[in-house]
Amino acid sequence: MTSLIFNRVTVLGSDGVCRPDCYVGVRDRHIVYIGDIPPVERFDEEIDGFGKVLTTGFVNAHTHIAKTLMRGYGEDMLLNDWLFHRIFPFEDKLTSEAVYWGSLLGIAEMLKTGTTSFSDMYFFCESTVRAVAQSGIKANIGRGISCFDESLRFSDLPAYRELCELIPIYHGANDGRVCIDVAPHAEYTTRPDILYDAAQLAAKHNLHMQVHVSETEEEHLACVGRHGKTPTGVLAETGVLAQPLTVAHGVYLTDGDRELLAEHRATVAHCPKSNLKLGSGVADIPALQRAGVAVAIGTDSAASNNALNMVEELRMAALLQKGLQRDPTVLPAETVWQTGTRVGALSQGRKDCGEVAVGYRADLVLWDTEVLLGSPLSEILYSGTAKVVLTMVDGKVLYRNGVFTTLDIEKIYHEAKRCAIEIENRK
Repeated sequence: MTSLIFNRVTVLGSDGVCRPDCYVGVRDRHIVYIGDIPPVERFDEEIDGFGKVLTTGFVNAHTHIAKTLMRGYGEDMLLNDWLFHRIFPFEDKLTSEAVYWGSLLGIAEMLKTGTTSFSDMYFFCESTVRAVAQSGIKANIGRGISCFDESLRFSDLPAYRELCELIPIYHGANDGRVCIDVAPHAEYTTRPDILYDAAQLAAKHNLHMQVHVSETEEEHLACVGRHGKTPTGVLAETGVLAQPLTVAHGVYLTDGDRELLAEHRATVAHCPKSNLKLGSGVADIPALQRAGVAVAIGTDSAASNNALNMVEELRMAALLQKGLQRDPTVLPAETVWQTGTRVGALSQGRKDCGEVAVGYRADLVLWDTEVLLGSPLSEILYSGTAKVVLTMVDGKVLYRNGVFTTLDIEKIYHEAKRCAIEIENRK
C-alpha cells in the first residue's frame, strides 16, 4: 500500500480544536505521524495542505442507503401514507441488482461530501456488502427484521436465514471495513419475542444492533397501549438494550427512556432533516446529553431527507436546537462536530476511527476553505462554503478533486436510473 503525507495542513480534531501548519503522515491504513516539522521518514506522495483543513471523516449513524432509488418519489406526505402508499409498494419489487446500484449511488454521494463510514438497515444486504467492498468505504450493515404474521417466529423469517449466512462470511470482512449488525426494524413492526430472539443472536455473535425507536408520537403512544411500556421499555425488557445499540430517531422519549438509554450506554442517531420533512418532530438533544446519552447523527434515507450530506445534517441539528431552546449556546459547533465524527464511530464499535491521531485509521477528509477571521470549523459547519477536495478511507484515496478512484460514476447513474424505472413500471 502506498504512503502519503499532508504538508502544512490545518488539523481539525473531532473535539473541534484546530492545530495549524501540521504534517500528517499516512501508511498502511493508519495515521503514523502528526507534527509541526516534517518527519524524517519518506512517503510515496506529498499533498500540499497549505490553506486547507484536514479532518476525520463523518460517520452517518443511520441510513437506508439503497433508497437513493426513491429520492423524490414520495413528497409532502404523511408518514403512514408515505410508507404504505409509496415506499413499501416500491420496496416489495426491489431486486438484489437494484439494491447494489442504489447502494453505490448513495456511497458516491457520501464520499463526495466527506462521509467515510455509515450504518445501514435494509434488505439484500449482500448487494450492499458488494458495493461497500468495491467502493472502499466502511459500513455497519444490518438486515432489517419485520414480522406481521403472528404464526411465525424469528427463526422462520427470511431475515434470520440471511443473517445466519451473512455473519460468518462478511462480519469483519475487507480488513474490518464491513461489520454485520442485527437490525429489528422497530417495536411496532415486530413482537417482543422476535426482539428477544434477535438480541440473543446479537449476543451469541458479539454484534451491534440497530432499531427505530419513538420516531413518531403515534408510534410511541400505541406501544404504551399495547404493552404498558414505551418502545424503549420494551427494548429493555427483551434484552435489546443489553447489546451495543444504536437507536434511530428518539423523537418522543420520556425522562425514563433517556435514563434507560444512558444506563445501557446506547447511542441515539439523531436524524433532524428526515424528522422535519416527515413532520415527526424534533428530538430533544440537550435533554439526551444531560442524561448522559451518546448522540450521533444520521441522514436517514434519500427518500425522506432527500440528501445524504452530513454537513447539512450537522448544521440542521445545531441550528434547530438553538432556535427551539432560544439559546445560541446550546449544541455548540465543537459538540455537534463530535456527534458526526467520533461518537458515530464509537456507535459502530470502531474504536480506532473518528479522530485525527497517530495510531487511528486514516479515514480523512481534506477541505478547501475560504476562512478569513473565523474558525475553519465554523466555515465547514455553518457557512457551507468549504469544499471536499479529498476523501480517504483506511489510507486509500477514494475521491479527489471531483474524481472517484474506485467508482464509475456515470455507469452508476445510468444503472440506478434504469433499475428505478424498471421497478416503477413493474406490475
